[in-house]
Amino acid sequence: MNKIILFWSGLSIRSKFILITTIAIIFLMGIIGYMAVERGKKILYAEVQRQGRLLGETLAIPIINDLIYERLGLVEEGGLLDNYIMEIFNRRDVDLIYIAILDEEGRVISHNNIAEYGKMYSDAATVKALQSDEAVIYSFSSEGHNALDFGIPLSIGKKRWGTLKFAISLQKVEKEITATIKKIVILTLFLIIAGFGIILFLSNHFISPITHLASTMEKTRGDYLDVKVDVKGHDELAVLGERFNDMIARIKQANEELKKTHEKLVQSEKLASVGILASGVAHEINNPLGGIFNCLQMLKLNINNPESREKYISLIKEGLDRIENTVSKLLWMSRKGDHKPININVKDSINGVYTFVGHKLKKSNIQFINGVEDDISIVFDPHDFHQVILNLFINAIHAMKDRGTLTVKGYRNNSKIHIEVIDTGEGIPRENLGKIFDPFFTTKPPGEGTGLGLWLSYDIVRNYNGNISVESEVGKGSKFTLTFPTN
Repeated sequence: MNKIILFWSGLSIRSKFILITTIAIIFLMGIIGYMAVERGKKILYAEVQRQGRLLGETLAIPIINDLIYERLGLVEEGGLLDNYIMEIFNRRDVDLIYIAILDEEGRVISHNNIAEYGKMYSDAATVKALQSDEAVIYSFSSEGHNALDFGIPLSIGKKRWGTLKFAISLQKVEKEITATIKKIVILTLFLIIAGFGIILFLSNHFISPITHLASTMEKTRGDYLDVKVDVKGHDELAVLGERFNDMIARIKQANEELKKTHEKLVQSEKLASVGILASGVAHEINNPLGGIFNCLQMLKLNINNPESREKYISLIKEGLDRIENTVSKLLWMSRKGDHKPININVKDSINGVYTFVGHKLKKSNIQFINGVEDDISIVFDPHDFHQVILNLFINAIHAMKDRGTLTVKGYRNNSKIHIEVIDTGEGIPRENLGKIFDPFFTTKPPGEGTGLGLWLSYDIVRNYNGNISVESEVGKGSKFTLTFPTN
């Protein structure tokens, strides 16, 4: 039963429609054919009975006359009746099996088979016929075919002269019934084929648009929305297809607007990060600027000394290179990325992010430890990876207001790469652990946080089939763990 249910549930609606309607046609044609055959059999049997009664009643009158003549001695006993019986038996219009005349006791006084003369019939049909004043009909089998046995009383008034018995074979009737069944079967097959063609036409006209619409809807799972239903006509299916196309168009428009909003949020968070790093960047620029000014003063004092001039010009160039490098990194961080994943070394990328926050870490007396294993690498867009790590670093710096330790670990375990960012800050209250990745959630005072940093990190990590989780204890610190499948 379960297999049938599974088979049925696995069929398409088009297959179910064809199967149900085909079975219904076969079932209905079977019932109609059976009823037609039974009706035909009844009509043919009734016609044979009517003909048998008519034959018996027709023969009864001359046979009674012959019996009277024989009793009166007007004709030779037996001769006239035998000739008459044989003449009737040899007629081809009635398929007689036998014909006989019995006296009042059931003894054969005339028969088409001479061997039956003088025999006493005592079978049930004969006994019933001898006792009845009306025609008696019995069914029996003869040589593999059905037959009807007739018993016609030979009487005038209350005077019983004997009984006429004869049997008619139903072989011809059965042949007609068999021919009728063949015709009905052929007609049924024709109607089934014709019906199947009509079913296919109806399924293509009514079911196919539904299945096409369903398959088109199936394609829209996920983010694939470049689908459209071909709309034909103005019926309900056409209206449904138009509504579906309108819905897809609205979803695509909403997705585009959502994508633009997302990009604006990402860019605003980047700019916010750059703003937070402004003091560190100023420090990275002021230091070489101070050195450059000192070199210029020394050049003025030793302008005629070729060795000093060469030395200070070289130092000035070095300071300008540091400033250019710092500004280039800042611009690289703030620009919109093209999201081109490449194979990056995690330890080197962590060091690259450290150059942006090193000043803030030192200013807050935070010790930085890069404990990432040297051979750990992942396929990631460099901008995206820097943004994730930078957000976690900024979050850790805010959590360690006076001093502390910021540790980064990276290693492989169970075919996955784990990157841990651990701080010894104030920790996150348990009631906030489930909210920290929500957009715009922040516990910082107004103006010190957008509430998008951790949400953006979560979103970026998920886009690279990764996962980010947090463990934290108030007063002891937090550990953010990034997990990525190995390439």
